[in-house]
Amino acid sequence: MERRRKLGLSLALILSYLQWTTSFNLDIDKPYVFSGPKGSYFGFSVDFFQPNNKQSNILIGAPRANTSSASTVVERGAVYTCPWQKSSDCTQVQFDNTDDRENIDGVQMEFKSNQWFGATVRSDGEHILYSQMVNTSW
Repeated sequence: MERRRKLGLSLALILSYLQWTTSFNLDIDKPYVFSGPKGSYFGFSVDFFQPNNKQSNILIGAPRANTSSASTVVERGAVYTCPWQKSSDCTQVQFDNTDDRENIDGVQMEFKSNQWFGATVRSDGEHILYSQMVNTSW
């Protein structure tokens, strides 16, 4: 009897350390294929994003993409949002399309060209975090 009690307590202790998890499988027979600008490294980083309870999107980073705005910045990088399980195009997430800033003496303060924006894309489901790598070409 004592052995059963110890076994029951051990099992309860082990189960208390386990957390409830959910998972999903990707369909390799019928994949969803998304494409972006050529040479942009589209797909360098990927994460799921759920803006509401009825819709799921995929966030895709393209760190060498040129933005569609008129700018002197080249290969700024971009992040795209693509609807999951729908055959529509991806749209670019609008972030910062401004040129490099200069101080009052005309010295450049920002270096946005080749910054690899979109090299990191993360989402907790509701919020989005995307960033660039450090530009070391001083």
